[in-house]
Parts: sequence; structure tokens; C-alpha cells
Amino acid sequence: MRRQLRYFGALLRLNVSVTVAYRGDFILMQLGNLVVPLISLLVWQAVLAGGAALPVDGRYLVAYFLLVAVVDMLTSSWVAFYLAESIRDGALNLWLVRPTSTHVNGISNNLGEKAIKVLFLVPFVAVAAVIIAALGVGDRFSLPTELWRWLLFGVAVIIAAAIRFALDVLIGSLAFWFEDVSGFLRATGVIIPVLSGAVVPLALLPAGWQLIGRIQPFRYLVSYPMEVLLGGGTASAADLAGQVGWLAVIAGTAALVWRLGLRSYSAAGA
Repeated sequence: MRRQLRYFGALLRLNVSVTVAYRGDFILMQLGNLVVPLISLLVWQAVLAGGAALPVDGRYLVAYFLLVAVVDMLTSSWVAFYLAESIRDGALNLWLVRPTSTHVNGISNNLGEKAIKVLFLVPFVAVAAVIIAALGVGDRFSLPTELWRWLLFGVAVIIAAAIRFALDVLIGSLAFWFEDVSGFLRATGVIIPVLSGAVVPLALLPAGWQLIGRIQPFRYLVSYPMEVLLGGGTASAADLAGQVGWLAVIAGTAALVWRLGLRSYSAAGA
């Protein structure tokens, strides 16, 4: 375990240094990630101003759309594409003979990039909050003060990030049998933002969809942590068991598919 931690630390430092080298690109990327939630905020504030009866108030919408970019970034993963490519072109061979796993590298890359991204994104969110308050868009932005909310929120974000990483490993592992997994990536790229609450708060779903929205796994990636922190929707501490349950299911499936894939792996040099 100590050896793996040393490898992880070395890979983490490497990924942080690579991310810093491309800091200009990452700054623009984080600005782009904030644009969509802000546009969505303006749309829903217009809906409220038009007299629509929503299950959440303007204060919740302002806080949600300001913070959702941060939560979505912290719980995101991009390892599926690179894992699939390494399987397809045989680059996975290098990791099979190294003393650590390609998944350790994937986790270090994920955490290294997020550490730099959050340094760029949080100031942008703070500036956006000040501008929104100055313009009088919606109700005043505020954060909860209860310590238990922040603690449970932190736990929920960590588990959500683990779920998303495991799901990416599962999708990437399909490259053992499929020549191209881009179709799976495009599908999840559309489905996950909608069903996770990254585009629209799940609390705004029609009444008939509320139960489906509550039990489906993608809710736990973004919506559940946001509900815990802001108090909207149907979040409760008991839902944490559901989030852990989905992590066990998805991670277990990903581990099984990975092991089965390795048995059939036949890239050049493998």
C-alpha cells in the first residue's frame, strides 16, 4: 500500500504540473462551464417573474446555478475516452507491466486537474455572485451555515466523484469488445447532464417524473449533493445509503467487466 501511495503521489504531481502548463486553456474551459448555468439562471428567473409557480424559490435557483458548475466539475470524470484508446492501440500494455495500475494514473489525473480547475473556477463563481447581486437578478445569494450540511455535502461529492469515475471505467472497458466506444460516450454526454441535475434542477421535474428522478443513479452525481447543501428537493441523510448502494453496484460491475476484458485482451504486444 505504501508503494502504491508513492506511485500515486508521483503521478499526481506530474498531472498537476501538466495541468499548470496549460493553464490558459483551463481558464477558458472553466469560464465556458459557468456560462451555461448562468444562462439557465436567467431563463428560470424570467419564468418566476412571469408568475409561474415553482417548487423552489428564487434564492434556491440563484444558489443552485451558481454552485452547480463547481459541483459538476468536482464530480466529473474523463477517463473513459483515454482508457478506451489505450485498449484499442495497445498502450495499455505499458501499464500491465508497471508496478502500478492504469486506474491509479486515471485517479491521479482526475484529482490533479480538478485541483487546478477549482482554483480557477471558484473565483469566477464569486465574481458572478457579486455581479448577480449588483444587478438584482433574483433573490440574494446565500450559503447555509449548518456544519452538518457541509460535512454531508463533502461526503456526497466524494462518493459522486467515485461513482462517475467507476462509470467511466465501465464505459472505457467496453473497448475490449467494441472497436469504437464513442457512441456510448456521446449517449452518456447527453443523458448524464440532464438526469444528474447539471442542466436543470431535478426539483423542477414534472410531478409524474419525481419518483423516477429520485431513484435513478445519475441524480447522485450532482443533484443529491446540491440538495444536501441547499436543502431543496427531497434530499435526506437516508439517501446517502442509496448513493453508496449505487457506488457499490457500478464499481462492482466496472471491476467485473475490467477483469473479463483483460482475459480477452489481445492487443499487439500484450
